[in-house]
Amino acid sequence: MRLTELHADLQTLRENLATELQSINRYEAQAFSLADEGAQEVVQRIADDKKEHVARLLDLLRRLDVKQREKIERAGPPA
Repeated sequence: MRLTELHADLQTLRENLATELQSINRYEAQAFSLADEGAQEVVQRIADDKKEHVARLLDLLRRLDVKQREKIERAGPPA
């Protein structure tokens, strides 16, 4: 893979990651505001699915972007 192709791929992955994170915020806010418990559960499940997407995108970024991988590893697990 050429550097320009890698750059384009990384840009796309980061944009997708940002979109998924925004979606999580939106769905969780909606789940909190819904009166119907069944609707809350469905919307929260969708938010949880989005969290899985975030995990997969982060894994791809970690594998494709050496500098990003180093930053993730240096940061370590959350305190």
